[in-house]
Amino acid sequence: MRIANMKLSVKLPILVVGLAVAAASIAAYVAENRAETALEEAAFEKLVAMREERASRLEGYLTSISEDLTILVKSDEVLDALTAFQTGWNQVADPQSTFQKLYIKDNPYPTGEKEKLDAARDGSSYSEAHAHYHPWFREVLEDRGYYDIFLFDPDGNLVYTVFKELDYATNLVNGEWASTDLGKAFRAARNNSKADFQAFLDFQPYAPSLGAPASFISTPVLDRDGKLAGVLAFQMPIGRINAIMQGHAGMGETGETYVMGADGLMRSDSRFGTESTILKRRIDTEPARRALKGESGFVVADDYRGVKVLSAFQPMEFMGTRWALLSEIDMAEVEQPVFALRNTIMVTVGGIAVVIAGCGFWFARTVSVPIGRMTHVMGRLAKDDLSVEVPGADRKD
Repeated sequence: MRIANMKLSVKLPILVVGLAVAAASIAAYVAENRAETALEEAAFEKLVAMREERASRLEGYLTSISEDLTILVKSDEVLDALTAFQTGWNQVADPQSTFQKLYIKDNPYPTGEKEKLDAARDGSSYSEAHAHYHPWFREVLEDRGYYDIFLFDPDGNLVYTVFKELDYATNLVNGEWASTDLGKAFRAARNNSKADFQAFLDFQPYAPSLGAPASFISTPVLDRDGKLAGVLAFQMPIGRINAIMQGHAGMGETGETYVMGADGLMRSDSRFGTESTILKRRIDTEPARRALKGESGFVVADDYRGVKVLSAFQPMEFMGTRWALLSEIDMAEVEQPVFALRNTIMVTVGGIAVVIAGCGFWFARTVSVPIGRMTHVMGRLAKDDLSVEVPGADRKD
């Protein structure tokens, strides 16, 4: 039946109820969209704040390493230790074989704990120097959390390390490990023998550390006349970077922050990995590419797992090396409160619509029914039936 042919007693209730439901639905739609936008904006702001907080902490940590190197290289202890180790080194015919035997092969401590030996008991001037300076260097390493500390003579001989791995007592110019990043770090400092020069080598697998990711920072050691006495270097730890990146507070169930290098490989471990992802997991996503280009921002995109995430990204620079830092959270988790709010609004609006529709229907009937009765009476009056009683004559409306 067409609306034009409907009786007023039917048309008016339908109109009132329809308008009431339409009004409630529009109000619900507007409220839902505004709430959804507000929740997503809050998630964006929280993620950006998290990204900036982690970036600030990481930059602060990297800066502290550079400051440690500056302070240490200017101390008399380092120059005196380097001089003493070189003197002991030069008194031995075959330093590599001799010192690796004393401090690695014959070291009573197991692999990974060789630094616990204060000195070998061979009576050499080298071991006397080791007994004097090694506890101090070991304390610096443990207090500051470095993986290792190295001292080179000007010829590239690694005359001292705290940790005593396979690179110890070798030559980093023409020896087995010359092509490694530690060799590059030595040569960079040696070739720029001026105060305050520092060279940073990004994380790469390092064979003497059993292929573990290693990064190095080096600086020349100058004698009291300003001439090159050797090189001081640190092997930077992964653990501290992971500790900064992997904090779960405020990240929800699926949020994570990680850092990656210009080669597209992770420089910190994934929160979701069961094994280390450093230098193993390649990141080729839109936010990662944009961050490496120097852009900062946030975007909805697929992450390295193929999961749609909300991603906040920015570049990081440290001594000429660019990294990208990303904070991400699954869109499913971001939208969860939106869906919950949507369901609440739908239930609430549905209830209100039923109430409004009921009231509207009742009101419409209070108008359409009397009008219908009057129309019926008017029809009888038109046929000269004057015996009928006109209803509603006493109504004020």
